Amino acid sequence: MSRWHYFLHLVLWAVPLIVLQWIPGWRVLRRHWRAVVVPALGGVFFFSCCDAFAVRAGLWFFDPKQILGWHLGPLPVEEVLFFFLTSWLVAQSLVLMLPARLRGEAAND
Repeated sequence: MSRWHYFLHLVLWAVPLIVLQWIPGWRVLRRHWRAVVVPALGGVFFFSCCDAFAVRAGLWFFDPKQILGWHLGPLPVEEVLFFFLTSWLVAQSLVLMLPARLRGEAAND
């Protein structure tokens, strides 16, 4: 079970927040899905590259007892998932918080 700790922590932390934002904001998020997906993928790429550099430089490491053991380059898949979920939440939150006029919508949407 301990090999699943990081993964389960990520899923149990982020997925409920994503779902809670989709419940009231699904129309806006569906309409502006590109404004969520593109920055989220950009965040994954940027932060994964920075983290890969840090791991290769020996600045930090991941305890093999607490990760699944699947890697994308030098990074455990859980770390890439962390960057994806975090970037997704930030992008989704910004889309939902922007005033309708800045999203190019009528005020009553």
